[in-house]
Amino acid sequence: MSSSSNTYRITIVGAGIIGLTTACTLLKEYATNENLQLTIISEKFTPETTGDISAGYWEPYGLKTIDERILRWAGYTYNIFLSEFFSIKASCSGIMKVSSYRLYGFNGQNKDNNINNTEKPKFSKLVRHFRLLDQHELETFDHLKPTSGFVMSSIVVEVSKYLPQLLRFLSQDNRVKFIKKKIHSLIELKDQADVIINCTGLASRYLVGDQTVRPARGQVIRVYAPWIKSAYSFDTDEGVGYAIPQSDRVVLGGTFQLNDWNTKVDENDTRKILRMCAKALPALEQIHSGRVDVGLRPYRDDGVRLEHEKTIDGINVIHCYGHSGAGVTVSWGCAKDVVDIVKTLLPPNSKRQDNLPEHEQLWRLIPNFKYIILRAKI
Repeated sequence: MSSSSNTYRITIVGAGIIGLTTACTLLKEYATNENLQLTIISEKFTPETTGDISAGYWEPYGLKTIDERILRWAGYTYNIFLSEFFSIKASCSGIMKVSSYRLYGFNGQNKDNNINNTEKPKFSKLVRHFRLLDQHELETFDHLKPTSGFVMSSIVVEVSKYLPQLLRFLSQDNRVKFIKKKIHSLIELKDQADVIINCTGLASRYLVGDQTVRPARGQVIRVYAPWIKSAYSFDTDEGVGYAIPQSDRVVLGGTFQLNDWNTKVDENDTRKILRMCAKALPALEQIHSGRVDVGLRPYRDDGVRLEHEKTIDGINVIHCYGHSGAGVTVSWGCAKDVVDIVKTLLPPNSKRQDNLPEHEQLWRLIPNFKYIILRAKI
């Protein structure tokens, strides 16, 4: 521990949505600890993170199994995002509540006949307005000829807007320090922190030698399609496609290519994504271009690693990585569990009683003074 029993030195490695939600949760729980020293170290900050590329759609996705732990994290996060949508944060932070359709099967057949797609997914109990589609509703998508499907209220978080707001909130606290740097080994931080929180995603493959972490390459296209107001995910003869609206664009996807380290645009993937999406939403046939982004999801064979480790070097490390395509979906829930572990190692002072809603306790919207001054001059 630190030389002073009142000073807690906590370092977070990684500044994606997992790292920053963890930082915000720490500030809530240690609100009355004036001697908290929170350092966030990352090779990349927004808009260069993997999350900035993602569609930011809430649904447990890309995970080998969805267990009770995942459901607990996802449910907690869903409720935070939903409350933020019904708050002043929605516009600045890029939070949208959307109807979301999932369609199974194509041309009247299921690719995997062993899957019963008339059953509700495990996460159905977490969301609002979930229901299976009846035959009449399925006929609306008769050009796809799906065999079954459901609709629910989901959340889309524009990560490229959300992360800057979290950063601005964190930067207002003089206990928080940011360092842009690549960490090659946690031993570099041994004498600089009492607790290290590893939120490095795919980089954990090298930082802590976890060879079960590998890339799941994702390529998406951001297009101008203002008539699309709901999210759609659907089966086609070429794979699963999706269309997810954001504030001024629609994200079309996608790919989930395990063990593919290629971060360059693949034109074959671009054409395939456009073909798939046009099969579900024919008006997209007129779309021939858009901004194409590529990111590498941090897939882990054994699922998310969230646990405390005391290394042979005597370092207290809390790992939180391997979220695959569900980083946004489980972010606040994982942050809560990480901070609960930190509290067992570094007990905080008595928590400040606050009558604010939960999401306002986690982080507050900080005014953009440059924007305010600009408007004043207009």
